[in-house]
Amino acid sequence: MEKKNKLMFAAGCLALLAAFCFIAVGAVDDSSSSDNDVVLAASSAGPVAMIGTQGFDYLEDAFDAAGYGDTIILVQDYEMQFDAVLPEGALLLIPCMDNDVGYTSTGYNPDGTTSSVKALYRTLTIPENVTLTVEGSVLVNAVTGYPLGGDYDQDIRGGYAQINLAGNIIVENGGLLDNCGYITGVGQVTANAGGAIRDLFVIESWRGGSHALNLIGGAFDVILANKYGDPFPLNEYNCHNIETTVKINSGASFAGNVKMYGASSFNYTVFPLIDNTNGLIRLASNAYLIKTYDATATNGATNDTGRTTIQIYGGATADDSTLNFTFSSVSKDLSTNKFTFPVDGDIAFELYNGNYAFNDDFKFLTGSTLTVAHDATLTVPSGKKVVFYDVFDDVANLSNTEYPQRPAAYVLLKGNSTLNIQGAFGGIVKCETSLDQVIVGANATTTQVESKEANGYKNTSAPSVTLYFNLQKQLVTA
Repeated sequence: MEKKNKLMFAAGCLALLAAFCFIAVGAVDDSSSSDNDVVLAASSAGPVAMIGTQGFDYLEDAFDAAGYGDTIILVQDYEMQFDAVLPEGALLLIPCMDNDVGYTSTGYNPDGTTSSVKALYRTLTIPENVTLTVEGSVLVNAVTGYPLGGDYDQDIRGGYAQINLAGNIIVENGGLLDNCGYITGVGQVTANAGGAIRDLFVIESWRGGSHALNLIGGAFDVILANKYGDPFPLNEYNCHNIETTVKINSGASFAGNVKMYGASSFNYTVFPLIDNTNGLIRLASNAYLIKTYDATATNGATNDTGRTTIQIYGGATADDSTLNFTFSSVSKDLSTNKFTFPVDGDIAFELYNGNYAFNDDFKFLTGSTLTVAHDATLTVPSGKKVVFYDVFDDVANLSNTEYPQRPAAYVLLKGNSTLNIQGAFGGIVKCETSLDQVIVGANATTTQVESKEANGYKNTSAPSVTLYFNLQKQLVTA
């Protein structure tokens, strides 16, 4: 921290100094107000951050000292006191274990074992009115993954780090916030143009690699030849270990860290989710997106909790995403444009003031909702297909991996919003003002719109389940 800040801090409010020192050293006895006790406690605790062999009593000082290529390791739980900037080229590692090296030789966070035990290891607290600006990289590390095939969620399985955020994290151009642990609290993470955020992407109710292979053709050669297609090999997924509010400005990116186990090894990839050139959501110029998560919200059943809401302001397209993966020593780019991409039913979308369009095929599974709010127009272009499931009775699979029972998905048109259907559309549309809010083109398809799902685990004994949808309009009065 700058010298003037140190002087202000030393000469300032004694209560604030005492509170900070107790937090920094993890003191459990807060009955003493002696300055000597505070100094002795801080001294005995040692540094809170390290750059190589150099220790720092304040994390903010480590930021000031860091150069390009330096790694700052947070060696104690710590609460920031002042605004700070993590400089370009520097890495802040919030570790998940003793002797944590950060990224492993795979380029990703550490892998779990069958004996790993989930446990909090290190916490960085950013209080209200304090901002961490990220021009370098932050890794909130965690041990993730379970080395067995089948329906094991590849989420946190060992030690993990977290950020308690009541203030702000701002990721600037060239900066990266890479979260494999948790970021919680009432604060906000903001990514400006050129900034990147990654969060843990967990596939729920996974039926295994052999199931996925059967779904898209039954042989790896099919993938290599780009001959795969519907249905997409998963329906349920979560990407909300950043539980705080997230704001993505146009030109920034948000991606998921994916880890799967197959062929006796872990497989890794980064799944682009929000990005203007390669993402499922591509924001218009000057648009922005707000992502929130409510862990207590229900999705149709009392034991089915946790709901993500995505609000977009200023326009966007729903598009395709290309991710790279390696399987059996073969590297391959896989694009979602080969599939009708599923929107999990624990996600709600709200679109505001702008033009929105589907540039790829999507299916909104039961439980999901899409609200088109004031001054917004949503278009399904010619040649594209969008369906909203009113029911989804998944065929019995292995280990209770069936999609859960949830209410019908739907589109809600509010105010003066419009749904313009020129391609294929099936599902429920609720019009708040008038049925004229729905425009159906002369060449549009709104009956018997097909959507394929797997028929059981192997999906080989019978043809895939085929669902049909009819456009339903329901007038809603305010």
